[in-house]
Formats: sequence, structure tokens, C-alpha cells
Amino acid sequence: MQADTMEAPKVVGALDNQFKGLVSGELEALRERYGYNELPEFRENPFIQYLKNFWGPLPWLMELIVVVTYLSGNQVEAFIIVALLLVNSGINLVQRHSADRALATLRKAIEVTARVKRDGAWQVIAARELLPGDVVRLRAGDVMPADATLLEGSVSVDLSALTGESLPRDLGVEENAYSGGIVRRGEATARVTATGKQTRYGKTTQLLETAHPPTHMEKIVFAIIRYFFLINVCVAVGITVFGVLVRASSIQIANYDIVLLLMSVPVAFPTMFIVAQTYGALQLGVDSGTGGDTGKRVLTRRLGAVQEAAVMDVLCSDKTGTLTLNQLAVSALTTYGTYDEARLLGLASAASDTADKDSIDQAILDRAAEIGAVVPVRASFTPFDPSTKRTHADVMDGNVPTAVEKGLADLLLSPDVRYADAALCDVAELSTRGLRVLAVVVSHAQVGKECAGLIGLSDPIRPDAPALIRELGELGVRIVMITGDGRVTARAVARELSIEGDVYTADELKRNPDIALTGAVFAEAYPEDKLTIIEALQRAGHIVGMTGDGVNDAPALHRAEVGIAVLGATEVAKQAASFILTSGGLEGVRRVVTAGRRVYTRIHTWVLNKIVKSIESLFIGTVIFVLTHSYVLSPLIAILILLSNDFVTISLAADHTKPIRRPVRWNIPLLVVGSFVIAFVPYTFTMGLYLLARHDGYSFAVVRTVVYASLIYLGASTVLAVRAWPFGWSVRPKGVLVAALLFSLAFSSVVAGFGIFIAPLPLRFFPFVILSTLASFFLIELVKRISFIQASVGV
Repeated sequence: MQADTMEAPKVVGALDNQFKGLVSGELEALRERYGYNELPEFRENPFIQYLKNFWGPLPWLMELIVVVTYLSGNQVEAFIIVALLLVNSGINLVQRHSADRALATLRKAIEVTARVKRDGAWQVIAARELLPGDVVRLRAGDVMPADATLLEGSVSVDLSALTGESLPRDLGVEENAYSGGIVRRGEATARVTATGKQTRYGKTTQLLETAHPPTHMEKIVFAIIRYFFLINVCVAVGITVFGVLVRASSIQIANYDIVLLLMSVPVAFPTMFIVAQTYGALQLGVDSGTGGDTGKRVLTRRLGAVQEAAVMDVLCSDKTGTLTLNQLAVSALTTYGTYDEARLLGLASAASDTADKDSIDQAILDRAAEIGAVVPVRASFTPFDPSTKRTHADVMDGNVPTAVEKGLADLLLSPDVRYADAALCDVAELSTRGLRVLAVVVSHAQVGKECAGLIGLSDPIRPDAPALIRELGELGVRIVMITGDGRVTARAVARELSIEGDVYTADELKRNPDIALTGAVFAEAYPEDKLTIIEALQRAGHIVGMTGDGVNDAPALHRAEVGIAVLGATEVAKQAASFILTSGGLEGVRRVVTAGRRVYTRIHTWVLNKIVKSIESLFIGTVIFVLTHSYVLSPLIAILILLSNDFVTISLAADHTKPIRRPVRWNIPLLVVGSFVIAFVPYTFTMGLYLLARHDGYSFAVVRTVVYASLIYLGASTVLAVRAWPFGWSVRPKGVLVAALLFSLAFSSVVAGFGIFIAPLPLRFFPFVILSTLASFFLIELVKRISFIQASVGV
């Protein structure tokens, strides 16, 4: 008998027999007829993708260099540059396809699901398994998995992503809802009418796939590239004027300018970025659990967010499920007037819904079942509305028609509610214990509104939360807790979590958004308040992360640089986020931060390596041109150096790294000055080898080969020295980097030793080059110990 009374609060309870849904025997025939509920994924023609690699600032620059090189009489070099551009574009295309495949693999774990009734029982299945005729359950936060006609209930569906309508459309019984719409409010049961290709608007997984602007790191790197290119252009103009004044050959001047521009172009930049981000996303997607635990992955939806996580310095975190276990239980009951605990729980159960497994409702229903509370017969039910923080039910309490409201105590206990004063005092006391307090207010003709009682819910904090909060703090990430609880409850929970700082309410935030910059806890917050907090932090220059799970969290998750959908998030929240956690708590967030900072370290190494080599080449070419009125690096040698450097620098994207401990903001002028100091080391050794070759009377062609070999070998030592801090050997290099370096050195040694394309290198110079390489490596290590260098270019 008790089980029957507990089933009564289900919204669909009275309708279960009416809407039977499909049965197993029908599925096979329907599947053959309609197929799966999905659309073929659009794939751009690979040839079109390949051609796009020749359109943009970097390709335009390379194409300009090809034209200049050809017109200056270096036709062979021009064709080699074209070949280099073609090959590099091919590599870029392959890596983009690898990245797409990696993301597609990860997104298979982010499938949209649907609650469907089959064989007379409710179950959760992948949305792609839906068939016409299925009966589905819709609730706030769902993405419409297919076209459907409502059978009961009402919902407000946002179709803006599909139709451009600015306002949600309110739908009732026998009205149609379309695939891809977002259920903003309400609950309903519906029958699927069309799936896959037959739907009106197409599949749901394309929601919120809007283009994101370049990441902060991309902007910085592009700024550095522009900075150096402008410097090189200015130097080229200066040398051209100098060459004219000293009557240097026009061919010499033209070749110098070509080499200078060639050495300033980061040909491998796009490919390196893609590889670094994809590698980071794949590392996050690998299960970190042990002993058979397969739920520790972090799924990446947007590659650029992997970089943003490296510089994130504020994380706005939901309390429930992220900082707590989300295992709510009724810990305290307070009753008023003629109501006892059983009657209080019976009324609260009538204003609860078991169909959607809400944790608050489930805790109340479980406690009601334990004590045998009788649930009144329910005539109507209005599900929880985040804007009002309450549920509503019309029931028969005995023979008396009664309205029951269950929700946030501070909002329900208005002055016209009987026992409100006493209840508010009890709310304050329960809140100091860290309990979430709900009020149950009833209204009927005899007495008007009165508070039947209070329900105190406890949600234990996650055992690992305080330690992870401290660890994130040590990583330079400030935690801001956002909760719908009252101020007193929020302060008690924050104290238990070791979150220190001011506690504000949402109303205070609305009056003064700037408190978002200093607040540690925001209580009584609505989902839309999260967006206010994020925007205030971003205006102040912070890089913000956001965790969320609800439909109303989607705008904030999308607005934050690092949006993180937590375990159990709604489909809309998942699609708005950059990352999706498959386990509870902050451990996944910590993994996101450390993975992002590893990617940052790899990109930092690439940038530092590029700047150092650009400065070294600039100084060597310019100084020698001033001394001899001739270029020492021919366009062909510059191309050979680019080939070797590209092969090595792409491998940096997957190198072993140690994540930085704090978020870093790049100071470009300081970075350039620090790089100049480091570049002075290999420059000195290269100039030494150049002067030695000139002193020994070798021809200028052989001197060029000496400089070429020196730049390749010393470049390898620079990569090994700057790839890790405080010492180059602090982190073991990955095999792919070692293999790339060995191949580069072997290739260059064969080219120089046998005189392929260039004059052969005298054998007596190989020991000098190797000794210079070793000396340069250790001298750079000494330079790295200088505090200024660590502050300007260190990680």
C-alpha cells in the first residue's frame, strides 16, 4: 500500500497506462524503415581544406617571398619554397584531420540521451536510438532529441538557434516541438513523430557550435610574429639603404632581404598549434583512474580551451556536486501548528517529482518512505522553476483542497504566512549547521497560508574538496563558490571547504557588480547571476573558468574562457561547455589546468626557440653583410634551415613537460630582451666558427656551409636547453623529439659533409661544431640561472 502512495507524486503517474510507448518486438522493423536518429556529418572536401592553407597572413607572406625570390633570379630556390609550402600545407591538413578524428572520438562519450518509455518502463537511451512512436519525457534543460507531439504537460521551448525567434515558444498538448530546441521551462510527455533526416531542423549536436575568437595565447603569439616581422622589414630597409650607399651588388642585397624575411616566417606555427592542442585533449581524454575505474576522463569539446586553461586564474564553481557529494539526505525536520513530521513529509512528497530523479525530491521521498508517510492525492503539479525557487502542487489533504508550495525558505516565508516569524528564526539556526533549508507552505480556504514545517537537507562536502581547493590556490586559481543557499548556510559550507573571503548575496551583486572581483562566495544566486560575475571578472582582465550543470548555466559556460560541464549536466550545459567532466568534484578541473599548462609550456618552448633563432640569424646575417657587403645565408641555405627547424619544432608539441605553477601573462618586450640575451650565446659561437673559417682562408661558399652547420647544431642545443626549467635535463625529452633532433642533425650532416646543394664542409670543422654545440648548451644553462632571464622568459 505504501508503495502505491509513494508513486502518486509522479507527474506522469496517472498517465503511465495511457502512454505505453513502443515494445521490443516493434523496434527492428521500425529501425529498418527509419534508421537511426542522426544526420550524416558534413565533411568539407579535403581538397578545399588543402587550398585554404594558402589563404591567410602567413601563406600570403610565403607567397610574396616566392615571387620576390623568383624575380631576383633564384628560380630553383623559389620552386623549393613552393614545395616547402605545399608539403607543410599537406602536413597541416593531415594534423587537422587527426584533430577532427580525436574530437569525434571524444564526443562519442557526449552523446545526447533521452528518457523513453519502452515495454511499459521508463529508461534512458542514446538519442540516436529513438524511433517514431517512442514516448519521451521532456524537462527543463533538455535538448529536443527529435520532432515530437506533446501528449501531456507544457513546456517553453527555445528555438532561437534554429529559427532566430528571440523568445521561447510555449507549447501544450497536441502541439509540436522540433529537434534541436532547448526546453527552458516545464515538463511534458511527448510522442516522437520524426527522426534523423525526417526532422524539421536536424540534429541536436550542432547547437552552440559557434565560432570562438582566437585564444589569448594565439593572440600573443601572433603579436610576437608581427613584432618580429616588422623588425625584420625595418632591418631589411636599413640594410638595403646601406647596401646602396656602399655600392653592394643588387643581387647581394636582394638575397639578404629574402633570407631575412624567410627566417622570420613561422612556417610550422599552425601545425604545431594544432598538434599541441590535440595532444593535450587526448591526454585529458585518457582515463586517469586505476583499478578498473573508467570514469575519470575529461572530454574536450573545443581545442582552443586547452590553451585558455593554462592562464585561467579564477574558477567560479557550483557548490552542489562539485564541492559536495550531491548526496542529499533529510537531516532535520521542524513542524508548526497541527502538523507532524509524517504529514509534513507527505505534503512535501506531493510537491515532489520522481520521474526526473531530482536529488532534493528524492531525498524527501526516501525519508517519507522510511517513516511511512501518506502522500495526498495530487490533482496538478508545477515543476521546479529556477526563477521562483519552488514547486507547486494542488492536492486533497483529507477532504480539503489544498495548495502546497515547497522551496527556498527565505522566498516562501512572506509576512502573510502563518508561523513565518518562528520559521525564519529556525531557518537561521539550521543554516548555521550548513543545512539547505526548504519550507513547505500550504494554503486552503479555512486558514489561508501557513508554514507546515521546515526540511533541513545535508549534502556532505567531498572529502577531497578542501585539498583540491588548496592545490588549485597554489596553482594560482582562485575559487569562487556560487550557490543558491542562503548566506548563513553558504558561509558555513565555505568554512568547511576552507574557502576564505567575503560572502555576498545575489542582490548585493546586482547593486554593485564590482564585488565579483573580491567575493569568495555568492549566496542566494540564480543561474543568470553567474553571467554577471563572469563578465565583471573578465572586464577586470581575469581569465575565467566556470562549472555548471543546468540549462540556465549555458550562457555562463559559453561566455567563460573555460566552461566546464560537471558530472550529470544537462545536454544544453554540455554543448555550451568547452570541457565535460565524467567524474564528480574538482579533480577533473585540476587535470584541465595542469594539461593546459603543459600545452602552454610546449608552445612557450616553440615561441622562445623561434625568437632566439630569429635573433641569432638576424644578427649573423646583418653583421656579416655589414663587414663583407655580401649575404652569408643564401635563400637555399635558409630553406634547408627552415626544413630542419620545422621538423624539430613540430615534435615539441608532444614533448614531455612540467606544468607551470602559476598563470603567466606574457610581457612581450621583456620576452624579446631575455631571448636576445640567450641568443647571444649561440651567436657568439657561430661568429667564432665563421671567423675561424675566414682566418683559415676558406672560400666564401665553404664559409656559408660552416655557418649553416653551426646554426643547425647550435639550434638543436638551444631547443634542448630552453625546453625545460630550471635545467634542460629537468624533464626527460620524449622519444619523438629525440628522433626529430637526430634526424635533423643526420640530414644536415649529410648535406654539409657531402656538399649536397652547397659546398662541402671540411672534416676538421665537425669537431669544432660539436664542441661549440656542447659549450653553447651549458652556457645557456648558466644564463638561465640569471634571475632576470627567469623572470622574462622562464616558465
